[in-house]
Amino acid sequence: MKLIVVEEHKSNYPIPIIFKKKERVKVGKKDPAFEDWIWVTTKDENQGWAPMGWLHFETGDKALATQDYTAQELEPGFGDELFLHYELNGWGWVEKEDGSCGWVPMKTTKIAAPTASQGPLVPRGL
Repeated sequence: MKLIVVEEHKSNYPIPIIFKKKERVKVGKKDPAFEDWIWVTTKDENQGWAPMGWLHFETGDKALATQDYTAQELEPGFGDELFLHYELNGWGWVEKEDGSCGWVPMKTTKIAAPTASQGPLVPRGL
């Protein structure tokens, strides 16, 4: 699905967390602004938000990743076109025309109306 950016987004996390499937992370507080996101600390001590649905919670403050994840956010400008790969808990994993991928808040975008002069934005692999 093609999206248009209607509000610029700037990331608060310039060094995104990354973890792999079956990797253990430390979990903390839930995000008060976005449902089903939780604060995690990765094995390299980096911290950031991760989707709760991608973690298997163990005892205490430990969880096991159920799939690979990166918290990489894009910082698109007003009017930029994005291709939505999927939406999760108020955020979309998107791709810019230059091939860069990352998360953006869905509230900063709207569905693009197709026009005859525009060709499709073809998705590239993640």
